Amino acid sequence: MRKLILVLLVGLCLQAGATAEKSQPVRKNILLFTVDSCRADRFGLYGYRNATTPNIDAWARTGTAFTEAYSTSAWTAPGLASILTGLYPPTHGINNRDTAGTSRLLSLNKFFRERGYKVPNINFFTFAPYYRNLGLGPIENQYLSQTPGEEIGKWLKQNASASQPFFVWYHCTTIHQPYNPPDTELPAPREELMKSPGIKAVMSGAIVPTNSTRFQDADRPVLNALYDGELRRLDRIFKSALDALAEQGVLRNTIVILTADHGEELLDHGFVGHASTSLNAKLYQELVRIPLIISCPGLVPSGRRISRAVDQTDIFPTLLKLLSLEPLAHLQGQPLFSGRERPHFFESVIAGNQTTREREHIWVRGVLDKGHKYISTGELYDLRKDPQEKSNLHASRPELVTRLKTQLDEWLGKTTSLRAQLFPPDPRPARPDSLTAPAIFTPENGKRLDYEVHTGALLFDWSGNMETTYVVQYDIGTGDHHVEGTYEAKGNHQVLGPFSRELWENLKAWNPFKIRVSPKTDPPVWSAWTTFEF
Repeated sequence: MRKLILVLLVGLCLQAGATAEKSQPVRKNILLFTVDSCRADRFGLYGYRNATTPNIDAWARTGTAFTEAYSTSAWTAPGLASILTGLYPPTHGINNRDTAGTSRLLSLNKFFRERGYKVPNINFFTFAPYYRNLGLGPIENQYLSQTPGEEIGKWLKQNASASQPFFVWYHCTTIHQPYNPPDTELPAPREELMKSPGIKAVMSGAIVPTNSTRFQDADRPVLNALYDGELRRLDRIFKSALDALAEQGVLRNTIVILTADHGEELLDHGFVGHASTSLNAKLYQELVRIPLIISCPGLVPSGRRISRAVDQTDIFPTLLKLLSLEPLAHLQGQPLFSGRERPHFFESVIAGNQTTREREHIWVRGVLDKGHKYISTGELYDLRKDPQEKSNLHASRPELVTRLKTQLDEWLGKTTSLRAQLFPPDPRPARPDSLTAPAIFTPENGKRLDYEVHTGALLFDWSGNMETTYVVQYDIGTGDHHVEGTYEAKGNHQVLGPFSRELWENLKAWNPFKIRVSPKTDPPVWSAWTTFEF
């Protein structure tokens, strides 16, 4: 009997030790590499034949690829916010023009910084108001480059080491319109391509509103070639990031995730782009199905493909699971490797980032469940029989439409009410009695900004102090290139950029630019408007 008791005690001790060892957090670096306007069906690993992603394909064989991964939206800010917070857009609240959610949002950046990780911000576009509550930190301008994609390699080579874990989020924007791959990737001389009105539009501007130009049958292969050329450039940039990790000796200890904010239409359903570029949101597969691949030797299975549908909200809980960290109850996603089948939901305000005040109440929403996809524009598709969404079953399947519409309505109600529970409104500071309006010093009113003189950067400077939170109101461009709104800035000095020469040239399409500034008070105390041009 004593021997039996001893054996049982030893077994229990061993089991307890194994359980304790299993629950110990794992320290791994994390590279979260997201891509703008990136459709999954153009990757070799997902079946594309035109050799667009040879480096990504080779790397994917060292990890796990998800063949049915979905965005939560058809434009950038909501999709990226879902990746970084593990929440759907109605809950995180970054889903309409100039919305920024709340300072109470918990992002991956905040989470890992609190745990001692090095967390840089090397994404030039994150001065935009959408990102101010995600804990990104100031943009580290010293890593920004005029050559697209150099930022990530520069940061890793100068900072990645085995002595301190890092969480690096890098968003690669090279694929976004305008489509301008290197000359070696062009299907014909540039001057020849520009003879087509449609091709000229997508090669010249970041916005091509629906019906603003005409595409011909001959444009389709040219569009494909331009997009594929941008994908090959992405493939080289991603490989440079992997090479930098390897050179620093940390690749084998790094969780690498490649995914996208949303996809891109290439005449699949009549036009080109996505919500923010066409000003007409759609939720077809080419816009919401995205790549998702994860690798980490010894932690993530290699050579595996998972066909179960997943979405962007699953990335945050997956990292917690891989690192043996406690799950967070408020997250709406589930671990990618152990989750269950469930419906997936999408939404987009009608014109994404370009939505005007008059159109900000117009939404397109959808749900995908068991192969059937319902879109609130009166569309129903059976993706198993009709993956290209050409045969609308809305009129012939009323019972299925009712069921999916009910699911969608219930999801919207639950995710919206959860936001109110999790994130009560932030109070707005009262206006002090003696507050005076700021004066804008830079840029000078009426100034045309020169790329060389300003070294590719945009400087905002006004009277005030670095401890005050200000509201910057902007009114930019005219016609289809007109946008207006506000964003918050800490301190009275901002440097945006440096931008590439290509981006600087593209900004000219939005001239003129007007800004004014007020401390964040109620009511505001505005400076005079300052107008400038690129």
